[in-house]
Parts: sequence; structure tokens; C-alpha cells
Amino acid sequence: MGALLFYIFQSTLCLVLLYFLFRMFFRTDTLFRTNRIVLLVGAACCTLLPFMQCNVSTAPMLQQPISIVRNILIPETENPKTTGDIHAEAVTVSATAESNKVMKEETGTGQIVWQPPFSISWSTFLGIFYISGAGIALLFFSLSTWRMWRLIHRYPGCSHKKYRLIVCPEKISSFSWGNTIVLSQEDYNQYADAILLHEEIHLQYRHTLDLIGMEILIIFHWFNPAVWLLMRELREIHEYEADYGVLAHGIDATQYQLLLVRKSVGTRLYSMASGLTHSKLKNRINMMLRRRTNNWARLKLLLFVPVAAATLMAFALPEVKKTVEQVVKPESMKQTSSPQEEWELLEQFFARKKQDALKEQVSKAGKSGETHAVFINMRNQVMVDNERNPTTGWKENSDFIRTQLSALLKKGYQKATKNNSPFRPELTVHYDRGTQTGAATLYLATIKDVYLRLRKEVAKDKGLNEAALDKAFPILVTFAEPQTTKEATVKNRKTSLPIEVRLVHSNGTELKTLKNISINELKKEIIACKASAGDNLTVRFKVQPDMWIGIVKDVKEAIAEAYIEK
Repeated sequence: MGALLFYIFQSTLCLVLLYFLFRMFFRTDTLFRTNRIVLLVGAACCTLLPFMQCNVSTAPMLQQPISIVRNILIPETENPKTTGDIHAEAVTVSATAESNKVMKEETGTGQIVWQPPFSISWSTFLGIFYISGAGIALLFFSLSTWRMWRLIHRYPGCSHKKYRLIVCPEKISSFSWGNTIVLSQEDYNQYADAILLHEEIHLQYRHTLDLIGMEILIIFHWFNPAVWLLMRELREIHEYEADYGVLAHGIDATQYQLLLVRKSVGTRLYSMASGLTHSKLKNRINMMLRRRTNNWARLKLLLFVPVAAATLMAFALPEVKKTVEQVVKPESMKQTSSPQEEWELLEQFFARKKQDALKEQVSKAGKSGETHAVFINMRNQVMVDNERNPTTGWKENSDFIRTQLSALLKKGYQKATKNNSPFRPELTVHYDRGTQTGAATLYLATIKDVYLRLRKEVAKDKGLNEAALDKAFPILVTFAEPQTTKEATVKNRKTSLPIEVRLVHSNGTELKTLKNISINELKKEIIACKASAGDNLTVRFKVQPDMWIGIVKDVKEAIAEAYIEK
């Protein structure tokens, strides 16, 4: 729901910009077809522009207000993107089969999310309100269309040129819809030529399709005044086009303007139809008398280019996208042995949040704050401080971490608040080289979720932004060096490992696929392929959820050594 609301927010901004640009630079022009295209194409672009995401290395100033709204409407557990201005980050954990299974049991979306039972967030309430308004707008649209359809089919019609003409004995304002023209008996007897010509031009230009498109936009943006104003502008353009067409066919301008004056007292009953009296009389007469705008005025369309670029920049996200299948390239080897797995990406998240906390002048944790520890052994069992969970199931241990850590952090925060002292909890995570990658990923994601949920509660209660949260409720998580376990170390580099490695040329050609290969064999194969492919060689490998962290580290070190070796 949050994603839908944020999309509506983005498209609303675009539509407001479109209206002001049209009002300032195009409204008084007599290039009616150009103005009509500006409104229709502009409205369509406003609905599509939010889907066009571009990535930037740093967050521009223009993007910061949008980021604030994004993080309000889309909780961090729903928004896996990284924004630089408020340091809000979330990592979607979905690479391993077992952790994915566990997380789907909790949320069904591949993310770890805990919500209090029977709670309805304000964003959900806002979403329900928005959908209710859209439903009412749809109801009015349907009612107007049904009333018009009923009137059209109440009386017999006849062919008029290539259109259907209905003469209604009721005293109504004449209108056109689809392929049908409806005139009152009085209009048909007195002003048939001018009115029929006017309505024919409406149908010739297919104004009905324009109105349907704008009505659909109004259903989705019923709350946005700019959309209603754009509909009014479009109706006026329709009337200007029809008036210009009538005069171009030889109808006397003075007589036609007198007809408009006589018919200006008519009432619009059918909001979806084109009619003679739908536009303001003064504006229409002024447009008939106005000198034709020079065609060079169309160059004003170029104004939309910088506006669209600025809008895309405002919607941009500074982010780095990671794939489940890891890619190792020579350039990256200069900085690190290999790209990070998902548990390592979570470690990076905690490192960044700790830096953010230190920027907010939070003293180094452990000196004046409480300390906690999470231990993960080679059987994936966990212990939080002195409380141990005897089971080895990933889900059970994830729930155990959530329960224990939530209680410890809440208790510490309440105590610090009561004593008016800073809250600086230090959490150290210890895991074994024999810990499975899927379990480590799930447990770290659970720790992250606990912090984010508690910080969200504090932010809601105290009205704090992200920077203030880094001071009031910092995320201070560090990682001890993984304990070395005999079984989780590739002591014999000739032992076959349960991995699959693909050697790929940069042009996409697969050179070799290696399975159940030893460390020494892997290095030899990489060196051999590197001799022919050079710097165009890419090594790709998949990490299984049951693979030990120590094995993964050893494989990455071997790949790094192979790239360095000549």
C-alpha cells in the first residue's frame, strides 16, 4: 500500500507541474491542437515518469524532500533502496532457499517483518481513504455515463452524414458523444446548421476519447485540484477547436457569437459529453478575436525537457543493486578478495549505521553503554547474552533472537530514558566459520529488523528524524572474527568442494562450468582462462544456503589469489 501511495504522490507532483507550466506558457496561445497534445501527452507522461528510475552516486538536494516522503510512506522493510540523505537502508534477504522459506512463513514476501497483532498503520488507513475516494469518483463517472447512455437510447435516431443524430423533445443542452449528436427540438428548429457543425467537429477530432482519458485520471487523482483544472483546460481547448472549425466553414462570426450568448444560460447535465456551452463564453469569444499565434511558439515545448530532467533527478535514488549470483572481476580484486554475500551486505549496513551514530557524537559503545552479545555456533544454534536456545532450526532461532534482543533493547532504552542518560547499547555478533550462510543471513536480518522496528516506534513517539534517531537510539553492532573450526576450514586444498563456478567472457560467452572442484583446481582453471581472456574474464559462483561461511571465505581468497598470480 505504501508503494501505491508514494507513486500517487510522485504523479501528483508531476501533474501540478504540468498544470502550472501550461497555465504560464501555453494557455493564451491559439495553437489549439498543440495545446491539446501538451495536455494529453503531458498527463500520460506524468503517470509514467515515476516508473522511470535513475541511479545517482550521491543524493542531490532536490531529492531530499522526496526521500523523506518515500521513507514515511514506504517502511524500511518494504523499501530496499538506499537513500543518502537520511541513511535509511534495507536489505532484502532472499538468496537462500531455507531463509526464503522461513521469511515467507512470516511475511509471504521474502522479508522479515513483525507487526503487532490487530494493528492498522496510518499508511493503511490513508490507503483505505484513498481507495474509497477513487471508488466514489468511479461511481460518479459511471452514473454520468449511464444517464447519457439512457438519454441516447430513449429516442430514435437518424443518420446525419457519418454520424447518428438524435433530436430530443426535452429542453436540454446539445452535446455529442462517441459517434452520436444529441440536439433538443428547439435547437434543431432554430440553429441546426451552426450547432450541428460545432458538434460534428467535436466528433471529428475525437474529443470523446480525450474526455474518457481525463476522467480515468480523475478517478485515480480525485483529490488533486490540478487534475480537475487540467480537465477544465482541456474542455476549453475542445471548444476553441470546435469554434475555430465552425468559423473556418464559413459561418458568420458575429451570428455565431450571438448564438453562444443565447445558449450560455444552458445547464451542463452530462459531464462526459462535449457541448456547445461547456466553456466560458468570454474566453471563447476572446479566442475567436485573438490573432493567431506564430508557429515558432511551439519551441516553448522545449521547456518540458529541463523540467522532466529535474523531476527525474528528484525521484532518483543513490543505490547499488546487488544480484544473487555473485560476479568477481579483476578491478574489484584490488580492493577486496571478492564481492560480498548477503550476510556481508548486512554487516556493511551495521557498519554504516555505526558510523552514522558516531557522526551524531555518540561515544564509542561499550564505554558508557550496556553491552550484549549474540553467539552463533557451527550447528546454527544461538545464544543471546546468557540465554541459549537449544534448537537448531533457523526459524526457531530467528524468533528467539527477535524475542530476546527486543526485550533487552526495550528495557535498556526505558532505563536510559528514566535516568535521563544516553542510550548506547553495544551488540557484538560472534559466529563460527562452520555457520551456514543461510542461517547467518537470516539471523543478521532479524537483528536488523529488531533495531529498525524499535527505532520506528521511538521516532513515532518522539517525532524524530533519521539523524536524531542515530543519536537517541543508535545501531551499534560489531562483529567478532569468526571462530576457526576444524571442519569448516579447507585445510587440504585438494579436497573437492560443493560449489559451482562459471568462467565467463565479458561478452557473455561461457568458457567453462566447474562443479565439485578443489581449491587448487579452481586456481589452475582461472589462471588458464585468464591467459586467453585476459581482463575480460569474469568468475561467477553461487553460494548454497547450507554452505559454511568458512568455505565461502576460502573460495573467495582462492579466486583473489588466482587473479593476482601471473
